Amino acid sequence: MTYDARQRDRYRLAVTAVTGLATCAVAAATGAATGMAEAKTAQEQAAQATGHPPAQAAARGKRVIMKERPVRTKVVTRVVQVTVGGGEATPVSSTGTSGSTSTSTSSSGGSGSSGSSGGSGNSGPGSSQSGPSQPPPPPPPPSQSSGS
Repeated sequence: MTYDARQRDRYRLAVTAVTGLATCAVAAATGAATGMAEAKTAQEQAAQATGHPPAQAAARGKRVIMKERPVRTKVVTRVVQVTVGGGEATPVSSTGTSGSTSTSTSSSGGSGSSGSSGGSGNSGPGSSQSGPSQPPPPPPPPSQSSGS
């Protein structure tokens, strides 16, 4: 017996039929699993709405209660001094109250002003200077990066 075009077509038809049946079976199984999951979810939601716990949760004896947790907000304030046109940098005056600026934290790492004085960090009561204090020198420019 030789393998001819007629027999080849029969095998191709058989493979196509088996593949189609397998596809239909997988689609039906997926639909059944989805339907069962949806039915279970609807049953749990109905039990939760009426206030009765489902049978499985009652058998376990433990319930998870969701409650609102407190939220902490951290505010970081940075003062940026900008020099335009080659002149001296002038300190930026604070527009907030001294209570709010003294409790904020600065992540710049340098000695900056605390409160609304606008001076440098050495303008406290132990300062040996007389007269207005000079602002600190501006920080070095940031290094160039290849991407953004």
